[in-house]
Amino acid sequence: MPEKILVVDDEPAIRGFLSELLAEEGYEVILASNGEEALNSAKLENPEVILLDINMPGIDGLEVCKRLKGHKETRYIPIIIITALDDRGFIADLEGADDFVTKPFNSMELTFRIRSMHRIRQLNLELQIARAYVQQLERKLLELEGVESLS
Repeated sequence: MPEKILVVDDEPAIRGFLSELLAEEGYEVILASNGEEALNSAKLENPEVILLDINMPGIDGLEVCKRLKGHKETRYIPIIIITALDDRGFIADLEGADDFVTKPFNSMELTFRIRSMHRIRQLNLELQIARAYVQQLERKLLELEGVESLS
């Protein structure tokens, strides 16, 4: 099953270009044209990575990023901000973005960054599983200690 990438940009030409590029790389591409669609798609589709434009009508990309990073279900989805504004990268980082690329972007660099973010997400998921396992072992140990103290 191909990994899902959510592409969020209000410009149809950029959505089309990224959709084509990512489909050629073997990704399943989900498209959103505004912040509201992005929030809904992220929760519904649980993509591996989100490519997110900053300047959009309605809810802008920084607010979308902040909201996604603030929810338990979506906080670990890596977000790459794509913007034409060089100086917004620092602000994007403050809102929880994992990376940023300025327009116009290099296709090879972008696909490399997506693969890197995917690896980071996989490592985070493995870490969450390991933490849950350790917590389960700790509970069992406490239960055993409780039984032994009663004997």
